[in-house]
Parts: sequence; C-alpha cells; structure tokens
Amino acid sequence: MSSSEVLYAVEANIATITLNRPEVHNALTDPMFDEIVEGLRRAADDDDVKVVVLKGEGKSFCSGFDMSNPDEFYGGAEAHGARFAVKTLRHRADVMREILYAGKPTICQTQKNCIGAGLYLALVANFVIADEDCKFGLPEERFGSGGTSWIYPFLAAQIGLKRANELLMTGRRFGAAEAERLGLINRAVPADDLDNEVAELAKAICTLPREGISSSRVVAHMSMDMLGYPGMFTPHYGVHPQVVMMERAEDEFDFRKRIAEVGLKDALAERDAFYEGRYWGW
Repeated sequence: MSSSEVLYAVEANIATITLNRPEVHNALTDPMFDEIVEGLRRAADDDDVKVVVLKGEGKSFCSGFDMSNPDEFYGGAEAHGARFAVKTLRHRADVMREILYAGKPTICQTQKNCIGAGLYLALVANFVIADEDCKFGLPEERFGSGGTSWIYPFLAAQIGLKRANELLMTGRRFGAAEAERLGLINRAVPADDLDNEVAELAKAICTLPREGISSSRVVAHMSMDMLGYPGMFTPHYGVHPQVVMMERAEDEFDFRKRIAEVGLKDALAERDAFYEGRYWGW
C-alpha cells in the first residue's frame, strides 16, 4: 500500500486490510477509500488469498468521513459548484460498487463506532461481525447533504422501505443488537470474542476450494445484478451535488453556512443542539 493510513497483510490465505488512523477513530479520506480498493484488487490477484478481512486499528472501526476539510466531504461543491462535485462523487460511488463486487469474499470487523462512511463499508461487505457495544448510524441528513442518496435504495432492498426511511431520515444511532435484528450485520459478539469470531469465520471460508470461492463470487455478482444493485450507486453523483447546494430557509439549520461562519467544531456543536430528542440525539 502507498501510505501508513491503510495497511495490507496476508497470513494463511487471509488478507487483512486495516484502517490505521486510530487517533481520529479511523475517519476516512478519499485516498483511504482508494487504498482499500487497491488492497481488494491485490487480494483478487493473489491466488493464495481466499478471504479478506477489513478492520480498524484502535478503539473504533470508523467514525465516518473525515470532516477536517468540509468541502472535500461535499465533493468540492462548496468551492467550485455542484457540477464540479460530480466527478469526485462518481468516483466514490464507483469505489463502493467495486467493494461490493470484490473478487474475494470480504468480512468487515467492527468495534465501538461504525458511523456514516464506516457503515457504508460494512454495508458493501459480504459479512459483518460486530462487538456488542458497537454503535451504528447514518447521520448525513443532519448535515443537509443528501449524503445518503445511494444508501436509500440499497437499504430499502435489504431491510424494507419503512425501516430504511427511519434510519436515514432521522440518522439516529443504533446498537449492534438492532443491527443484527435488521440483518445489517451477521452477528454481534462480546468485544473479547470479536477477533476470534472473525478469525473462525475467515478460516471456515478458507477451507473451501478456490474454484468454489470463485464460482460463488460470480453467482453473488449475478444475483446483485438481477436485484439492481449496480444502479443504486448512481444517485450519489446524480442527486447529491444538487442537494448540497440547495439554499436553506432562515429557520432551517444550514450546516455548510455555519461551518464558514463559526468553524467546523462549533458548527458540529450547533448541529447537535439543533437536532435533539429521541430520534436525533447522539
């Protein structure tokens, strides 16, 4: 890999891709997304690799997209206009599509926090094992960013439209038990058992013949094609840039505007104060 922020290692037929920014709870950047894809391609080309584990170093799996440069979060829309964000956001959609269609089966191991873009990674993985204390959430609606555009059809196809509406429009935080009940993860286990549980699943997959794994991946990809999954990513760059640049009324919270006026830290505090109560509170 080309940096120390995403690590790649192989041992006993298992490739491990590790998000390595523990000081910021593995907040993701576009270069990190690219390195994850690079690791998956590397695993696909390595005949010794039978399965890929995606994990995060430190306390959290991933706290979401890195917000230190808000315009990067918006795809460049703030500085250049919505039309210029299409290229960046299309690339992000392509990254998610490629992870979903990875050549080797993927297991996502999550702990503590799996928020926003972190949950995106879990959703496009083939298996997800979480610790029982892991918290999940898709808070993008609170940014007024339309960041959940591709997630809407993706989630609706997996958990039903009513549940998808609730999780996406409120952005509420939910725990591993609910994530397991909804079918968003395979299993929630005690934190002390997480490594062993993932290792056991990975080793079980490794007992399968290479030809069988290859065939099952092709069948999975065919199934996703028939279910319409490839087209679910297009709204991210078709809708998101326009939503980002929509004007807000005086009585509506304008996260983008407040960042420019008071800075990111204070804007986040204002956002959390504005969205309060059972469904919004974090």
